[in-house]
Amino acid sequence: MIEDDSDDNLGPSSEEAVRQAQYPDSSRANRRPPILRELPHEIACKYDVKVFSISGDTIVTSSSVTKIWSISSGTYLGQVLHPEHRVTAIGFKPSRKVEDEGTLVWLGTREGVLLEADLNSQRIINRRPSVHIAAVKDIFRCGFEMWTMDEEGRFQIWGTEAGDGLPSLNGTPRTQRVPRAPQGGIVVGKQLWLGQGKQISVFLPVSSNEQAQFALSRPIALPKPAGDITCSATIPADNEHVFFGHDDGKVSVYDRKTMACLDVVTISLYRLVAMAGVGKYLWVAFRTGMVYVYNVSQSPWLVMKTWKAHDGPIAGMMVDRTSIFKTGTLPTITITASDSVLTIWDGMLKHDWLELNMQEHDARYCAFRTVRALICTWNAGAAKPSDLQNRSSDVKFLQRLLKDAENPDIIVFGFQELVELDNKTAAAKSFFKKKGKNSQATTPQHMSHQYQAWQDRLSEAVAALPKGYYLLSSENLVGLYSCIFVRESERSNVRNFASSQVKTGLGGLHGNKGAIIMRFTLDDSSLCFVNCHLAAGQSSIFPRNNDIATILESRVPSPRLGSTESAADTFVGGGDGTMVLDHEICFVNGDMNYRINLNRPAAIKMIEKGELGKLLEYDQLLMQQQRNPGFRLRPFSESPITFNPTYKFDVGTDVYDTSEKRRTPAWCDRIYYRGPGKVFPIEYRSHDVRISDHRPVSGLYDIKIKTVDQTLRQEAVADAVEAWEKFLRGSIKRARAHFVENEQSS
Repeated sequence: MIEDDSDDNLGPSSEEAVRQAQYPDSSRANRRPPILRELPHEIACKYDVKVFSISGDTIVTSSSVTKIWSISSGTYLGQVLHPEHRVTAIGFKPSRKVEDEGTLVWLGTREGVLLEADLNSQRIINRRPSVHIAAVKDIFRCGFEMWTMDEEGRFQIWGTEAGDGLPSLNGTPRTQRVPRAPQGGIVVGKQLWLGQGKQISVFLPVSSNEQAQFALSRPIALPKPAGDITCSATIPADNEHVFFGHDDGKVSVYDRKTMACLDVVTISLYRLVAMAGVGKYLWVAFRTGMVYVYNVSQSPWLVMKTWKAHDGPIAGMMVDRTSIFKTGTLPTITITASDSVLTIWDGMLKHDWLELNMQEHDARYCAFRTVRALICTWNAGAAKPSDLQNRSSDVKFLQRLLKDAENPDIIVFGFQELVELDNKTAAAKSFFKKKGKNSQATTPQHMSHQYQAWQDRLSEAVAALPKGYYLLSSENLVGLYSCIFVRESERSNVRNFASSQVKTGLGGLHGNKGAIIMRFTLDDSSLCFVNCHLAAGQSSIFPRNNDIATILESRVPSPRLGSTESAADTFVGGGDGTMVLDHEICFVNGDMNYRINLNRPAAIKMIEKGELGKLLEYDQLLMQQQRNPGFRLRPFSESPITFNPTYKFDVGTDVYDTSEKRRTPAWCDRIYYRGPGKVFPIEYRSHDVRISDHRPVSGLYDIKIKTVDQTLRQEAVADAVEAWEKFLRGSIKRARAHFVENEQSS
């Protein structure tokens, strides 16, 4: 096998690099887009929108012209013309009556002019030039006051005027100074929290001429490195914290009372473009078009939801809490940077709420039992089954493996490198060559013979077990080979079997690297088994990461559900069974090829001294789980490793590689699993089989599966819907009280 195994980029990592990081837990994330079925999903603005804002059922978009839209109907309601001005900021003016909110809006322009527009009459009713010296950056509302701020840091406080007790552009604002080029400004109580670069400052705007300290703090120091500030948010259900997003994928968290930075949480490797506190969750939008929803009330944060909201970059995201008591829903709006399409999402996450409620009460309508699964992964190095007969220590490998598992219900074998080097190289070459008339299929024939030989040997070993088994399926892809045996007594409980292949070699063109995916339903639980072979080479960490991402995002044939079955009963994460992560129970095994970031002598010394825990600190796979929040195996778990590295041995010996390359030993061969509360590891070990340069690795697991009683389920659904309606009524009542208390007070 020709691989890039140079020992590049070696050397121990720092203690900070290898420590366990508190990244958000995405193991239970729902990936179904939260589409609001009661409302239009998209509003195409059909012009270049620079800014937008929401009040109740009204969306206002603006740039060279200001347009008005209805959220509930998705219709265009009209426009306000201001041909001399290009709008750069929007803020809804307060009203003394809750019912009148959302009828007047202030517009800040590129020239520093402030305009007031009446949305009912659709005209400009007031204007104020010369109060700002640069483009207006933000317009904030605080109670019955309005605050305006420009790019140069001039900050104007517009207090209430005699008569109607509301701010007026005809009034005299109080002028203050804030840092230039402010970012992520947000009103927190009566305070203004403002970012500039990597720093946060807090101010107390006062509209009267009374002496008051404007700046409440010096720039707040961050306890950990973070990039420039891009956005900010508070969460209505959280009265203690303020959140700021950064351009390097981090979120800094601040105490509202002490104004101290409590933590810096890495949630991504990508720039955060917008955040919004929606209900009790923090919504975060990225330039990649992704939106994530986090429960930040626990540590580590819990990823509640993630989905691809837009194909292009997201330019902004906004929610208005008054929408819930005006429309009965809580629409959260995102807008694209390229085509100015407003997309409406369900901020209440109704369908997720109902699914979680059903899961919490699944004992009402589900019967549970436990099955046992044995999984064995092995890079066989083109060895033949007959090679096991050459050494007495290898002869009974399969018999010992199966006997020690004590009659598991499911047996999964995942092999890599079942074809010889010469034949695999020929297969790769033939991929690029046009076959002639006299070309012979010797390579495919040999590969087919090799697969069949191993299948026969495995079937023979399984047949020797006292309990009866049948071969559910076997699949192959170049050097990869997978087969699943199931207890004969379970045959009638298995359905919806499907498999697929993923090629990741040569940029996805060839199957010398890739995966075989096999899935089925047992009772009413979905299981998925992935056998993979990832990119080789000491320094090929990111190609391996890309391989696993490609594999986990690949599609599987759609399952056939019965007329009374629901995808939510069988699959998780809002999925329908067409993707790996849709399945309740997932196993990923194979030659993952992640290496040890340590020089060979140091690694050998640790192995000889039995210091495996210390050596594992340099394991690339574990380091990716600890340091890379976007690593696709982060939701998965692995049993504790108590065995020596499984690669690379001199064939036929227990000696690590003595070839010219003298590779550093590594745990290339791994088994990962996902199924919170459903998978219980029993054993994880390697086996001393010496016919390959890899050692086989096996795992034994108990799996909790369920059977759904559809009659009882329908009763539970009715109760869940009733509970949702009660929750919605309470949310509307709390939102109205919160608005009156915080925004309808002077």
